[in-house]
Amino acid sequence: MVILRLKRVRHPDVVCIERLEHFIREQQQLGVTVLLAGVRPDSLALLENVGFTHWLPPEQVFPEEEKEFSATLRAVRYAQSRLEEEPPNPAANPEKLYYLV
Repeated sequence: MVILRLKRVRHPDVVCIERLEHFIREQQQLGVTVLLAGVRPDSLALLENVGFTHWLPPEQVFPEEEKEFSATLRAVRYAQSRLEEEPPNPAANPEKLYYLV
């Protein structure tokens, strides 16, 4: 599971949105769930306008909230609950999958 924090994304252009779509779709094909956290209202409207809502489930999008990091925390809690439901993969190495910017 991947959480993309988009809180600081301001005025994304078409190339940015296109790359985001390609990344999410590629991850979906690999069986990886991508969560979008802290999506600003203008970015959320843009994603809706270009059709993300037709293929990206709404439970994977966490809009920006008044309180700092609240959308990110909700996304992390959602990811934890989903991962608890899935059986562990003994071949997976969590240390290789962790990345913090």
